[in-house]
Amino acid sequence: MKNIVFFIQNISHSAGSERVTSILANSLCAKGYHVTILSICGKNSCFYELDSRIELKTLFNKENVDNKKSFFQVYFKLRKFYKSHKTDLVIDVFASLSIYTLDLKRKFGFKNITWEHFNSFANVGFNKIGRKYAAKKSDCIVVLTDIDKSHYQKIFPRMSARIERIFNPLPYKNEALDLSERRNIVLSVGRLTYQKGFDVMIKAWNKIDKKGWQLLIIGEGEEEQQLNEIIKDSNCENICLLPSTSKIEGYYKQAKIYLSTSRFEGLPMTMLEAQAFGIPIISFDYNTGPKDIINHAENGFLIENNNVDMLCEYITSLLCDEEKIKEFSYNAFESSKRFESSIIISQWLKLIEELI
Repeated sequence: MKNIVFFIQNISHSAGSERVTSILANSLCAKGYHVTILSICGKNSCFYELDSRIELKTLFNKENVDNKKSFFQVYFKLRKFYKSHKTDLVIDVFASLSIYTLDLKRKFGFKNITWEHFNSFANVGFNKIGRKYAAKKSDCIVVLTDIDKSHYQKIFPRMSARIERIFNPLPYKNEALDLSERRNIVLSVGRLTYQKGFDVMIKAWNKIDKKGWQLLIIGEGEEEQQLNEIIKDSNCENICLLPSTSKIEGYYKQAKIYLSTSRFEGLPMTMLEAQAFGIPIISFDYNTGPKDIINHAENGFLIENNNVDMLCEYITSLLCDEEKIKEFSYNAFESSKRFESSIIISQWLKLIEELI
């Protein structure tokens, strides 16, 4: 039995990276691999459902670890882990984590995959260094979009690592579209962080005529207090911040429109999930992600990045057009079939079998 380790910052979070990690880990476990999810920090639990055979390990029993300040502490704990755990393949969930793995794999002889969950335009934390190191030393870099693949090849023209584009897989497989539970709800899901741009979303929502519609933002994070203050200070109506939930399907079944104002993404899991439930998406057209999911004016709207006035215009136009919502819903549902789990997992299995 081959041993695969997913190396991640904190699997107990409820964000998209943790979601897709759990999907892939479950699938590999079902195919006979021995799977471990190794977190740098956290509660040693997963927000999403995991196969009982998957092992959870955590290096530091606390909520957060600053990888820059604690670099050597993380490195030496990792080295100790690999000394006592036979490992055939490490999948780094985020390019930044490859700075640890790519040094240790020389000592322990395992293969590795650098899984790019942001995008190569976003230089957050150790990502810039991790990408440069991965381009030279990684066995394979997996990116989420064709744009990212091209950008990697452009910024690393002498890249020795293999590079593959594999979309994120859907966690749902809906056999038929059901619009019977739909209500006048605009939905957005994600961690309440600067990246997600919820401050922009709330300000835009406050500018438009809601006509009996409600905006639901579901998530938790460091900007929760700030966002509540924006809502309070602007007397914004028909908007509600709700905590993360493992029962998110209920909200997808009720929403008529999905909204994204992120500043950057990789390939947003929440958009894929929304589309699987036939929800039209309105999103800023940031570098990577939305254009791979949304066909403008067919299953949603792509808005010029950071153009809040255009965003308000398109939201208003869709709120007023029930027939257009239904048309986009059916188109969105059909579009989502490209991301069905069976298709994506087969690509991962082929890659892993070739590596190990």
